[in-house]
Amino acid sequence: MTIRPTLLPLLAACAVTLVPPAAGAQTLPPVVSRAIAQQSENCMKPDKVSLEKGFMTRRDVNADGIPDYVLDYGSFKCGDTFMLYCGSAGCLTQVFASADGSFVKVLDENAQKVDFKTVKGRPAMLLGLHGTACGKRGMDACGATLYWNGSRFSPAN
Repeated sequence: MTIRPTLLPLLAACAVTLVPPAAGAQTLPPVVSRAIAQQSENCMKPDKVSLEKGFMTRRDVNADGIPDYVLDYGSFKCGDTFMLYCGSAGCLTQVFASADGSFVKVLDENAQKVDFKTVKGRPAMLLGLHGTACGKRGMDACGATLYWNGSRFSPAN
């Protein structure tokens, strides 16, 4: 998939504002750029896409010392609409973790809440989900804990 020319300034601005000054002018990893461009395709007017504060967070989610990418589509604005990717199940959240010298998508789900912690000595992703993800009613609490296994997050064995 190619990135529309109208999205290139948006992606470049996103990279500049999120990279620490000491790191210099870096660009987003291709997998992250493609994910943003793909979701932007769903906007009726892609040149009206804006990534608001809180859309992208850099933090080390897998404890390898490299900041990873967390995209919260609750802060993705399409024209005048914020909630294109949100509903009762929460907002689309994508997480890209560093692995083997590149970044891989390790989460692509609607979630009501996403936290990263160390649980039992391992990096973990704690998800707050819609009740139906656990076989319950939508309004009932549901959660999942996924552990980093060196290449992806998965349920504990």
